[in-house]
Amino acid sequence: MEDNHYKIKYHAMSVVGNTRTHNEDNLFCDGYTRPYEDDETYSKSGEILSRDNKMLAVFDGIGGEEKGEIASSIASNATKSAVFTGENVGEKILDFTRSINQSVRQYAVDNEIESMGTTFAGAVFTNRGIHIGNVGDSKVFRLHNGKIHQLSVDHVLPKELAFNNIITQYIGMKEERSALDPAISFQEYIPGDRYIICSDGLTEKLNIEQVGALCHVAETVTDATDILVSQALCAGGNDNITVIVCELENC
Repeated sequence: MEDNHYKIKYHAMSVVGNTRTHNEDNLFCDGYTRPYEDDETYSKSGEILSRDNKMLAVFDGIGGEEKGEIASSIASNATKSAVFTGENVGEKILDFTRSINQSVRQYAVDNEIESMGTTFAGAVFTNRGIHIGNVGDSKVFRLHNGKIHQLSVDHVLPKELAFNNIITQYIGMKEERSALDPAISFQEYIPGDRYIICSDGLTEKLNIEQVGALCHVAETVTDATDILVSQALCAGGNDNITVIVCELENC
């Protein structure tokens, strides 16, 4: 595929929600993460270029696990030193998930914590296209010509086997229990497409059609993020909510 240059506008927001006392979500945007000790609303907007091979990502500390906010912070901060340049970006995302899995596990061992973890969902924007990776049930969507498609894979038990979502894959899992198996995929650039990366605090309150419709009518990525978060809060907002909306443009 011929190399092209693209600009990616983004806006990210993370809120504690209506009922939680702490925000166990985190994110990575253009070198920045959310300070996990600060439960105030986090908001960041900006632009990145495809030639920089940068990742935008969401991490959701797993509910019911110990120190979920620490796990998501370890994973998001480790993204600062991750390198996705060159060839085989999909393989680099796979190596990245194994590395952050080991970091979270090591923290748990060093601090005598039986179990802690976080989900991961991210996109690396390169000149040749967009590489998607995820572990757990945080999601990546693509909005193209008003139609939304989920690109991530939900690592959860089938509904007929579990009353609530039971995550089968997460960052921080013990490798001897089950092999870490991230979902990796590739998308070509189409200018005007929007990408939504989010924790399940959004999708527990808004279904995929609602997410697509709200994001489609929003004029800017900032408007899209604002309306998605506000609608999820109005629908109950009983979990932390983290959303990144990106829009692709030709340079």
